[in-house]
Amino acid sequence: GGTVPLEQALQLAQKSKPFLAIFDHAGRPLHLGRTKRLANSAQRLALIATERGCTRPGCSAPATLTQVHHVTEWAKGGTTDIENLTLACDACHAMIHDGPGGWKTVAMPADSEHAGRTGWIAPRHIDPTGRPKVNDRHHAGELMAASLARLRDRTRPPVKWWSRP
Repeated sequence: GGTVPLEQALQLAQKSKPFLAIFDHAGRPLHLGRTKRLANSAQRLALIATERGCTRPGCSAPATLTQVHHVTEWAKGGTTDIENLTLACDACHAMIHDGPGGWKTVAMPADSEHAGRTGWIAPRHIDPTGRPKVNDRHHAGELMAASLARLRDRTRPPVKWWSRP
């Protein structure tokens, strides 16, 4: 809240460890980089609003029964930034590990149907393809839109290429 002469600010900056912190419109931090390991309440509220529950495909646990999980693990250099955090219930969170039979989490790429959401990769004995899948259970609107699109495709009359309008 105060001012510091530029020369003094540069001297202070030389001794510091820089990090990026980004705040929402109410001044609550959403990006904490590697300065904090645990998500704060603002990040948890943002995750509840966007994910609504456990993100493992097929899991119906509501957000009230979840904990915050680092998509890229903290121990492996993951940051406590909103785009590296997701929700997982205790049972699903325990399934994420590097050992045999462990699940993996990834952020879905920008060109995917579910860009930015958390994809879960099942172990090879469950899904040999290794493709990440997202949980649609908490996103009824997306499920409805996909169902309606499939229904429209099935009920659309076939195009007769030999007929003219």
